Amino acid sequence: MDSFASGFAKVDKTNDADSFVQYLDLIHSIPFFRESKTQSYCKLNLSPGDSVLEIGCGNGTDLNNLAKSVGNLGMAVGIDISSTMLNAARKNATAINCHPECILCDGLHLAFPTNTFHGVRSDRVIQHTSDPFAVIKEIARVTRPEGRVVIFEPDWETYTLWPGDPKVCRKVMNFWCDNIPSGKVGRLLYAAFSDAALIEIEVYPYTLTVTNLSLARQIFDLDTTFSLAVREGIVNQTEVNQWEEELSQADHTGQFFSTLTFFLVTGKKQSPC
Repeated sequence: MDSFASGFAKVDKTNDADSFVQYLDLIHSIPFFRESKTQSYCKLNLSPGDSVLEIGCGNGTDLNNLAKSVGNLGMAVGIDISSTMLNAARKNATAINCHPECILCDGLHLAFPTNTFHGVRSDRVIQHTSDPFAVIKEIARVTRPEGRVVIFEPDWETYTLWPGDPKVCRKVMNFWCDNIPSGKVGRLLYAAFSDAALIEIEVYPYTLTVTNLSLARQIFDLDTTFSLAVREGIVNQTEVNQWEEELSQADHTGQFFSTLTFFLVTGKKQSPC
């Protein structure tokens, strides 16, 4: 049993790879994420004829939007480590008459020459890698001088869920965060950009607020997370049952509350002296 927290690092090896595609469809339908995505596109400052790379293109929704930005004279490329995701991306591109290139590749070993792209973007992907600093350096390598890098990532230690026993909540939240390869990546991005010699670094925090328990179950994969936490001995079933009852009661009275903070970080590759 894999949660979405850990499963995105190995989609093709899971028992239900298509569920991860469906999860991305859900995310793209939520206004908060649509707004953050629009802002990230704008920060790339792309023009027709430019070249752009999407790290972890998933089902291709963002890649198609980037392809539209650079037009037929430009080049839009998406990479992913999942063949399932790449197949979905190709299918979606064909459906709307877009023609981006989709390549099986990982962020640590980008199959492109140095100084290739006018812009590189990644959205909630680097959390699933083991070495964010190395990935950002590789991204900077393939970015052209004066090109833009735009990354959007959560910091899972900012995740809140109310109500519930604080000790039980913290145990489960820590378990969730620790099962993501780089669950605290949001707070690392500024340093990673600096380490990659990117300049004009800007950081924009975005906080997702969810007040509907059913939606929170889907976004945060609560049912699987609770089951895994019990299986691993982090909490017991009685504690989870009590918590579930409190969450359901709060949802019934309109008092359920959950948040997660993301960071949109932008930077530019410096021109050589």
